[in-house]
Amino acid sequence: MRNRNILERKLNTLESTLTTLMNIVNTQQPIETYKINVVKAQNLVEEIRDMIEQEPMSPSEINRI
Repeated sequence: MRNRNILERKLNTLESTLTTLMNIVNTQQPIETYKINVVKAQNLVEEIRDMIEQEPMSPSEINRI
């Protein structure tokens, strides 16, 4: 995988965002704060999916299709 470091950083950011969401719920912060972080998490998931799609498929993956 060529972009392993970038993907790792994005996954760490996603994990941090999920932790933030949990803290928002536990401390009963405003719903707008929660929504902003949900959108951030959704964007990170989309970026990670796009990066995975750009990676070349190995022969074993191609044979599974």
